Amino acid sequence: MSYCVNPAALGAVFMVPCQVVDQHIKLAGAVQLKALLWILRHVGEPIDVEKMADALSLPAVDLSDALTYWVEAGLLTSLEPAVQPVPPLETPPAAAATDRAAGRAGRPAPAAVKPGREEVAKRGLESPEIAFLLKEAQMKFGRGLRQNEASTLVWLHDDEGLGAAVILMLIEFAVSEGRCNIGFIERTALDWISRGIVSIEQAERRICEIHNQRTAWRKVERAMGIDHRMPTVKELQNAYTWVEDWGFSSEMLRAAYEECVDNTAKVSMAYIGRVLENWHKRGVSSPEAAAAAKTVKARREKKEQKSYAGYDMDLAQRMLEMENEG
Repeated sequence: MSYCVNPAALGAVFMVPCQVVDQHIKLAGAVQLKALLWILRHVGEPIDVEKMADALSLPAVDLSDALTYWVEAGLLTSLEPAVQPVPPLETPPAAAATDRAAGRAGRPAPAAVKPGREEVAKRGLESPEIAFLLKEAQMKFGRGLRQNEASTLVWLHDDEGLGAAVILMLIEFAVSEGRCNIGFIERTALDWISRGIVSIEQAERRICEIHNQRTAWRKVERAMGIDHRMPTVKELQNAYTWVEDWGFSSEMLRAAYEECVDNTAKVSMAYIGRVLENWHKRGVSSPEAAAAAKTVKARREKKEQKSYAGYDMDLAQRMLEMENEG
């Protein structure tokens, strides 16, 4: 199917600079393009962000970020005095490696220096992989990228060594978790890097591991009647061990919970863990076997107490006889 411009629609037109299409059509997001078209349609009028937000049904904060993009691209002029940033000192490679090692050792590391808007735009033009990353990220976010988001993604790629495919998988994971924000994405990316996760296969295994831990925790919640909440990292790991590694059923999880409450009158995940570990070592795999083991233990303890009591009575009798002889 072929198309042509309807001449009747050209009765009222306005100009669009060629560089918008030539340089920015691949990098600019939908919000940025909508903002620019609205501004070009109203050339000569004061730019009122609130009025633009009402007209476009978009958040004013997103439009302000879009205007900053076009200012730095040279298509708009800011009437506010520019603040010249102090250029950072270049960090030698050896010092950068030392900074990273300090961060891994738990000592405060210098804050990451992320690329500015011009550098992001430049990288998008010179690197097809960066251009692809930014375009696909916009689709996954469902909107145009804000400056800090684009800067962080380029920084993760260029400075931290993550490939575009791994970063996009990470964004998709964030979306599935309902936490599609750049803070969560950056923290998770750095966690993956610290674990040596830099390939698609490694990322897939890590995501699968996280999902399996969540599934195991939900099974623990249901079995023990725990109110749904966000588990700690340790709880996720323990739940995975109990359910996946040791193969305990919901009935056994409930039995361990009851054992804990009966003996301590409270819920202690550490105590439950010790009960399950003991059962795992002894091969106890059913509620009936757990009950039998409990009965054997109670009899043994009762016998030990009786033997100890008898020993005490015998000792007391001998001491009394020694006193009488003296």
